[in-house]
Amino acid sequence: MKHNNLFLNSITTVLLLLALYPAQASIHYVTPSGAGSMNGSSWANAAYGNNLQLMIDAAVAGDEVWVACGTYVTTTSTNRTISFEMRNDVAVYGSFQGTETSLSQRTFTCGPCSILSGEIGAAGISDNSYKIVYNQALNSSAVLDGFVIRDANDNRTPSNSGNGLGGGMYNNAFGAGAVCNPTVRNCLFTNNRASWGGGAFNNGYTGGSTEPTYINCIFYQNHATIEAGGMDSYGVAGNASPTLFNCIFYGNTSATNVGAMYAWGGNTNGHANPVLINCLFANNVAQNGYGGAFIADNHNDNDTASSGSSTVSLHNCIVWNNTATGAGQQFYVKGNGAEVIATYSDIDLTGQTAPHILAGVTLGNLNQNPSLVNISSPLGADACWMTADDGLRLQASSICIDAGNNNNVFSKDILGNMRINGTAADMGPYEFTQTTTGIALNASGTAALPYPNPAYDCVTITADFSMPQRISVSNVLGQVIDLTERMVQLNAAEVRVNMGDLPTGMYFVKTPSASYKIYKK
Repeated sequence: MKHNNLFLNSITTVLLLLALYPAQASIHYVTPSGAGSMNGSSWANAAYGNNLQLMIDAAVAGDEVWVACGTYVTTTSTNRTISFEMRNDVAVYGSFQGTETSLSQRTFTCGPCSILSGEIGAAGISDNSYKIVYNQALNSSAVLDGFVIRDANDNRTPSNSGNGLGGGMYNNAFGAGAVCNPTVRNCLFTNNRASWGGGAFNNGYTGGSTEPTYINCIFYQNHATIEAGGMDSYGVAGNASPTLFNCIFYGNTSATNVGAMYAWGGNTNGHANPVLINCLFANNVAQNGYGGAFIADNHNDNDTASSGSSTVSLHNCIVWNNTATGAGQQFYVKGNGAEVIATYSDIDLTGQTAPHILAGVTLGNLNQNPSLVNISSPLGADACWMTADDGLRLQASSICIDAGNNNNVFSKDILGNMRINGTAADMGPYEFTQTTTGIALNASGTAALPYPNPAYDCVTITADFSMPQRISVSNVLGQVIDLTERMVQLNAAEVRVNMGDLPTGMYFVKTPSASYKIYKK
């Protein structure tokens, strides 16, 4: 009996230690073709791409899944109901080259390059997966970051439980007590179709609540066969209220109403109140109805009374050049009490007649052409999103520069530049800088490259400035590097920064006259 007590005491001690000192989080590696033993323990032993969901399922709380560039289909069968699924306390990161040893080394050289695709069966979209990512019972610790989500086709007859709702991502909080609040970052939703919400659908119908967060996400050329090509938030008798930072809705279409985004909060206790900060809506089209960009709707589902709430809130946003065949070229308001609120935003109000007008305080708003670099070419000459030549950046002459408000902004813009580059935040997802493809311009207009770049230890920065303390260096996570003992001013136009002990990866340098990227080897 004494030995048994000792054994039990030992087991108890081990369990207590495990509880107090949990196992170190692991990284699970995935590449399209796999490598080595394919157990996912390293890039050299990466799991086979068709086992991506197995790696996500095998992860425990705190683990990460790193996914290399390439295409990953929802299934190798022709079963259209199979989707990828996120998990609580697990971060899934895409767009690795397959050599990185730290997350800070990951860079988006041509936007995200890990593709989650619904292209199964025969070529063409007709028999593609209904949904690419299907989520339920999630909190904000479930993270998806760095993926292209494309080629879904939920062409089923719509039902409140999910059929026909959301192609690229479906956040399911349907029913009393259901919750779904994932975090989605640096993702491109494109070429997805559904009856409602081609790109994404947030379903809080009948007592559920879905409040996902989207950061640096692009909804591009998605289509709804009924309404809302980009995103639909369905809070009828429930809650569907996403928050979006630095997001773009461009070229989304619907066969009837609402080209880009629907917010519906009808019925008693219904709420659909999306909050958008530094977002942009451009060139979205309602092909046979109202609301080119978005709608706020608090009508009950019997389409008569208005018992719920729907407020679309815009802060530092741009809404321009959206079209509809009916009322509300930019936005539409439906129901008694639904409203669109905007502050420090540039919105084309031409032809926006009551009730499709802004409500509440309209502090800092503009109604002038934002002077984008090229609104007709959002990807720029390199045909890549999230690069320095994106056409939806602001020109130097734009009235949107320094015209935003600094409250509640995300620390970086969609390109990874520091969000506040002047006296105030800019409007839209891109913060204006003088940089072009890593080349800084000094005050005299002369190109001045930081050198050497890449750098092994020290880097010399050339610019016209007299106050070296006005230089800042940050990593890709937005963490500012202390330069107190790192910086030496060589002369009136050059400063040397010691980066020898910093981890390998990309860094962002900002001076009074320019911003640019430096890679530390």
